[in-house]
Amino acid sequence: METTIGKILLNARKEQHMTQNEVSTGICSQAMLSSIEHDKYSPNVELVIALCQRLTINLESLSLAKNYAISGNMDFNKRLISLCNAHQYTELLTFLQSPAVLSAIETPAQTQSYYYYLAVAEFQTSKKTERASEKLKLALAEHKPGTPLSTLDRLCLASLAFFKNSNVTEEDRLYKQAFIGLESTPYSANLNILYYLSAFSAYQKLDYEKCVQRLLAGIDFITAHDSHYMLANIYYLLAKTAQKLNDADQKAESEERATLFEELFDENIFRNF
Repeated sequence: METTIGKILLNARKEQHMTQNEVSTGICSQAMLSSIEHDKYSPNVELVIALCQRLTINLESLSLAKNYAISGNMDFNKRLISLCNAHQYTELLTFLQSPAVLSAIETPAQTQSYYYYLAVAEFQTSKKTERASEKLKLALAEHKPGTPLSTLDRLCLASLAFFKNSNVTEEDRLYKQAFIGLESTPYSANLNILYYLSAFSAYQKLDYEKCVQRLLAGIDFITAHDSHYMLANIYYLLAKTAQKLNDADQKAESEERATLFEELFDENIFRNF
């Protein structure tokens, strides 16, 4: 159960009692809008803006690509999304540890989502990678052996690799596992995060050439899927890396693009290097 661009557009259209034809006229075909609403097609930047303007949707609603349900209780899921979007990690940790939330978790998928968000909240509040890593391992334990890796499986693996920064061998193994078979995986915007995390790991090790390679690969992957999610952060990191490499032209171009995507989609850029 995920919050996607398609679902946001679909819900907004229904709330305004508009038909697909009314929304799509002059923007795209009705068939394309239907594909977007059912998450069968990822719209490009211009198309997203046009549809949001037609439906008077604030682009801030799209600041997170997708969120994972931790319960069948929609109020809990909405609260989770709200706290994540606001980066209120102390409140998120308290919320996740509440008896009401714990008792509402019913399925393996919800359990995996719960431990993933718990790992994020614990790391952001304590900065202790050991505790966060343990929660990610619990999340990965919910993966059914012999089945393809889900997007959340890959996010957990990449996050665990990021926390294993001091253990190069283990970090490389986990990143390779996170990326394996990616080309045959159904696209999800959250897959864009894999490229950012792996690039930032290289940046932390002062391996700026590898960082640039991973960032450029990420840009190719994201744009090939007509997505925008994480581009502001990727271009910002590319600008910082270009600065380290004394590439003034790349730095200026990347800073300009980072600012563009930050303002256009209200994407929060991580600047605390």
